[in-house]
Amino acid sequence: MTTELPLEGMRLVDFSQGVAGPYCAMLLAELGAQVIKIEPAAGDWLRSVGHQVRPLESSAHLSLNRNKRSVCLDLRHADGVRIAQSLVAKSQILVQNYRAGVMEKFGLAFEQLREANPRLVYATILGYGAQGPLAGAPATDSVMQAFGGLMSINGEGEVPLRMGNMVSDMVAGSYLSQGVLAALLTLLRTGRGQEVSVSLLDALLAFQSAPVAEFLDSGVLPKRSGSRHPMISPSGTYKVRDGFVTLVATQQLWKKFCLAIGMPELTDDPRFTDNDARLINRDSLQAVITPFFAQRTRDEIIGLARNHDLVCAPINDYQALMEHEQVKVNHLLRSWTHPVLGQARGVRNPVHYGEFDPAWGPPPMLGEHTEEVLRNDLGFDNTEIARVRASGAVTIP
Repeated sequence: MTTELPLEGMRLVDFSQGVAGPYCAMLLAELGAQVIKIEPAAGDWLRSVGHQVRPLESSAHLSLNRNKRSVCLDLRHADGVRIAQSLVAKSQILVQNYRAGVMEKFGLAFEQLREANPRLVYATILGYGAQGPLAGAPATDSVMQAFGGLMSINGEGEVPLRMGNMVSDMVAGSYLSQGVLAALLTLLRTGRGQEVSVSLLDALLAFQSAPVAEFLDSGVLPKRSGSRHPMISPSGTYKVRDGFVTLVATQQLWKKFCLAIGMPELTDDPRFTDNDARLINRDSLQAVITPFFAQRTRDEIIGLARNHDLVCAPINDYQALMEHEQVKVNHLLRSWTHPVLGQARGVRNPVHYGEFDPAWGPPPMLGEHTEEVLRNDLGFDNTEIARVRASGAVTIP
């Protein structure tokens, strides 16, 4: 396995905060890009959200900013802007998620930078998109789950529910990293950079492609189906003696399922002959099979499922998941050494490569690399560093 990563030698300037932009930049950092994270003196706002492992360091921030260097710049200051522009002029990639007009105000919009750096790949995270009546409206994952339709299909009964993770942010960051890689391939052919963008709304609709397509084709609004699969019966969450399991039995698995639960006669029941019939008579089928689950343990149900090649799994909390051999064998978690916190763990890059292993370095402390970047990347001497520090354009811890 080679130690050379595909984006080695490329510099990325990350102006983003929060989740979507930083996640995109981190994915590219793990492919070898040298990422400089630009932060205000107060830091990326995500540093102060959720579980705090130390002041200005949250678990969420640690999980989304590995392999980066942190530089504290005040972009309201002329020297801060000049430093940022100098970094971008020497970089191949820029990632940002400011609201419309902010980067223009700082002199850091794509059109303002492309003359000095025509090879720049400029990656933008938007909320609702670049055009339309909501183009400049503030957007977060919570409001996007509502506006983007996801909450309308999540939950059970009358009350729509927000999913427990930042779905549109994480998906948008993933899609944008794909866009950056495509733009870099185009750069190799044409010698020209370009602007690529993904909105939270774009990403969330793409995430819902299947149910959206069903609505477009049928005109029927999907109902909230809770833990049941909206298109397959039997499916759902079943209470067992020591917890819960989830099972999905497609038409191809229906006879196997009936044999596994000792009810082969169900295959001849006219109410359950095919998936369409079982969806119509879903409640009746549930009433028949639910007692089977309630009388058995999770291990018994999982054992039956494995023996009959059924799609079934226990519902794990995070503790059970992290302790499961499947997670350990596939190395889904990795450890790294933080200069203050010591050993820490996180979720690895989900892509497995045959020829290289993605980089795995600690997230930066706030402003940790400001002086290093000024001196080594931009060639500032002691006098110039002292001047911009005294002016307030940079913060050096």
